[in-house]
Amino acid sequence: MKKLAYFTSLILFYSIAFLLLFVMVFSMLSYFEYKFGIQIPFVEVIENRAKVHVPLLGLRINVPFNYGILIMWSAMLYYAIYFYAFKNFLKVFIEKKIFETKPLKRLRFFMILNLVPLVYIIVFTASFLVRGVRIRLEDDYFIVLAHLAIAFLIYLYLDVLKKGKHIQEENDLTI
Repeated sequence: MKKLAYFTSLILFYSIAFLLLFVMVFSMLSYFEYKFGIQIPFVEVIENRAKVHVPLLGLRINVPFNYGILIMWSAMLYYAIYFYAFKNFLKVFIEKKIFETKPLKRLRFFMILNLVPLVYIIVFTASFLVRGVRIRLEDDYFIVLAHLAIAFLIYLYLDVLKKGKHIQEENDLTI
């Protein structure tokens, strides 16, 4: 079961990384088609907006020509890094030696990565307050709460592992 979870996270990481690469390449190509009038396959520009057609899945990805694309890229890059760290987090469970420094660093990195959406939501909320726009509770806030819950659980697990490492070091000294 542990290996199944690890391989599932591995597949998630590679699919998110591939999707990020695909979206980045085709959003850049759609910008070139918009700016220079070059015909690019799978890209269609209509009224200053691009649509990228994904032929295998039948999807159409809307590509904005403003700062929204940078937000989309950064979110996808974050989740590519997130699933890479998640893969390494699950790798801890299939290793033989768990009370070593490297697995603890992996867990700490994954915990810190789960705190990044908190910074995002603070900046997001502050931007609404500065502009005087009314704040609505949307999916963004609930995703942040889920990340905070995961970070808290990882913190507890990390604390248990640190105590286990300390006990193991004490036992090594007494032998």
